[in-house]
Amino acid sequence: MPSRTSKMNKDPLSEGRRSVAESLRNPSSIDKVVVSKNLINSSPINELLGTAKKYNIPIEFKNDVELDKISHTGKHQGILAYLVSEGYFSEKKLWDTLVGSKSNCKILILDGIQDPHNLGAISRSALAFGVDYIVIPKKRSAGITSGSIRASSGAIHNLNIIRVSNISNFINKLKKFDFWIVGLKSGSGKSIKEHKFSKRVGIVIGSEHDGISKKVESQIDIFTEITIEKDKIESLNASVAASIVMFELFNSD
Repeated sequence: MPSRTSKMNKDPLSEGRRSVAESLRNPSSIDKVVVSKNLINSSPINELLGTAKKYNIPIEFKNDVELDKISHTGKHQGILAYLVSEGYFSEKKLWDTLVGSKSNCKILILDGIQDPHNLGAISRSALAFGVDYIVIPKKRSAGITSGSIRASSGAIHNLNIIRVSNISNFINKLKKFDFWIVGLKSGSGKSIKEHKFSKRVGIVIGSEHDGISKKVESQIDIFTEITIEKDKIESLNASVAASIVMFELFNSD
């Protein structure tokens, strides 16, 4: 059987019923759906297959042993979907959209989130809170993989995720389009509850271990922190912190 590493280098997959259902909301992201022969008469599976047929997505039936070999996570639940591509949004398209526009825009900038499960969880929250774009660096960052897709329950496919070469340069350019840049940093002294933005804002979340890099810090307009009982808990998981920030800043729109 191929090693986990060799599997993870293959085409991204959406695995499991909930993840595939979420991916089907963006049918252009799916190349084909593969289903266990043992689930041909399953009502939940047939509902998903009905959606796939509606969009002319090819369907293949395989035995469970074959599905186990294809799966990256081992948690396919009898159904998985091959993705057409990595599904990243073009940075150029973002700039083209912003030129001549004054509309509101919410951008989440992840400065080195390396755990695919954190990226997936953050993506799911971002979709719930109406984030328009997620920006990640091309190096030293988690990306769109089977692990992050599954952790997001497929929400990643319904988000505009952009990979950039340099986060600092991206932020510098973003400011030319009237964006306020907010950085989450413990010890900054200002509670997240003190800030409300209704127009154009970019939120920077640092890496799980090192936080926001020094170069990116120099580009931030406002630092804020989440008030917690530090005598009881030292810090919050990156995905939890990101969710709280998005709720506080965007939920009042």
